[in-house]
Amino acid sequence: MKLKRMISMLLIIISIMNFTGCGNLKGPKNDEGQISTTAGGNIIVPVTEKPEIVNPAFTNVGEVQLVSNIIYSPLFSYGDGDVKTYLAESVDVKDNKEITVKLKENLKWHDGKPINADDLEYTINLILDENQDSPLREYLIIDEKPIKAEKLDELTIKITLPVENSMFLYNLSKVVPIPKHIYKNEDIVATSERNKTPIGSGPFKFKEWTKEDSMVLEKYDDYYSGSPKADFITIKVFSSEEAAEEAFNKGELTIVKASPELYDKAYKGEELQSYTFSQGRLNYIVFNQNVSSMQNIVFRKALSYALDRKGMIVAAYGESGAEKVEEGNSILIKEAELYIEDEVEVYNHDIEKSKALIEESGVAINNLKLAYNTEAFAHKEYAEIVQKQLKDIDIEVDIVPYENVDFYNKLYSKDDECALYISGYSLGLAPEDYRKMFETGSYYNQIGYTNFKVDNLWKVGAEEVDADRRKAIYRDIQRQIASDAAIYAIDYEQNLMVAQKKLDGVPEAKPTANILFEDWSKLHLNNK
Repeated sequence: MKLKRMISMLLIIISIMNFTGCGNLKGPKNDEGQISTTAGGNIIVPVTEKPEIVNPAFTNVGEVQLVSNIIYSPLFSYGDGDVKTYLAESVDVKDNKEITVKLKENLKWHDGKPINADDLEYTINLILDENQDSPLREYLIIDEKPIKAEKLDELTIKITLPVENSMFLYNLSKVVPIPKHIYKNEDIVATSERNKTPIGSGPFKFKEWTKEDSMVLEKYDDYYSGSPKADFITIKVFSSEEAAEEAFNKGELTIVKASPELYDKAYKGEELQSYTFSQGRLNYIVFNQNVSSMQNIVFRKALSYALDRKGMIVAAYGESGAEKVEEGNSILIKEAELYIEDEVEVYNHDIEKSKALIEESGVAINNLKLAYNTEAFAHKEYAEIVQKQLKDIDIEVDIVPYENVDFYNKLYSKDDECALYISGYSLGLAPEDYRKMFETGSYYNQIGYTNFKVDNLWKVGAEEVDADRRKAIYRDIQRQIASDAAIYAIDYEQNLMVAQKKLDGVPEAKPTANILFEDWSKLHLNNK
């Protein structure tokens, strides 16, 4: 695998912290440069990365995915065993090997052309084309073989898997149709000039790029579920999170991903709205088993008992925000299928037990190095608390900060300089997707963890189609990895959000990880 491709996949796995916000009482400028206002309002979404290409076949991470989700609608979403349809009218599964997807009738692209099975078949084959280098391709490869898509009629396609797979609906939910009539003559779609003026299917359509380097989207009145309540969404690029929060404090934004200080102010006051939602991400401490001392399971357990999640969470989120954060336990995120929390060893803070285990381990170390990513939310705070907590067992911790790319290069180099890392991942709902992080010899197994029993369980679990047997297998995997103290789970990351009172429709829009809102059509500004 090419280095560029590998780094891209790392960023997807780790799910780089995305930054979002939205809302303004002002509308886009009219032709004369004056500010126009309308009842539905203009929602401004600040980002820290310019979303130059929002084609969903090539956007699978961070803020670009957020923008893509506003312009393009998915076929369906999948979670907790349930399918929620969007462009799809129905999704039928046969023998965990054939999926028939039927589109709703009378769907239209933003240019008025019909959305049909040709578009869906084209999108799947485009993603599978290795020359296109889509980050979604891995989701359409089962047992190292590609799926097959076949058009049945104008609205229906059949997807055939090379082998049975009970979790493929989760993979397929990541496929968002793009218009065949726009891209069919493009050699390499990712670099096509047509991406600069996207034609989508979502609640808002592309209008223009402004001189201020903002992307303006306007409501799409023919949206399949009805005309959106807001009139515009403007994607505005900020230099940093701090700059966006400053704009919010000046009243220029209606909603923003907040610092703990701003969230605390909103939470305790009455002038602002505050809410949280899961980022779908586990933050954890890596015990780098490429370091000889970390290969000692008793020593890893001793360190785990010396640590205290509660202190880390308060340091990261503040007192008010910490109330909304759940402590980590399993290697799976809480939303994942087959997640368990009451059957795994969680290593609750116990200094005396930690000291006894250190003596039992025979490891005589009084200094460790800990690395963290300077661009990841709260990882600095976690590192500083770990440093303080390990002093209680007479271990000095030297903290080593790395910028984002350097951090992952270091982490995946598998060297023995740093015994501890603060890390995190967002791997989704399917337990199979966590396999690469803990399987012996996997490139993504940055911790050097080895357990051949667990390796076999991953293999058997991926092939098992009986629901009860699958459940037992993945429960056993979670229990075993926790018992091995392979990592120390800190928390399930929460987004702290603050909004002005002017913003309505937040609960109906359903705040969610990565894309900020599941349904942007429900948001609007009130006239109060």
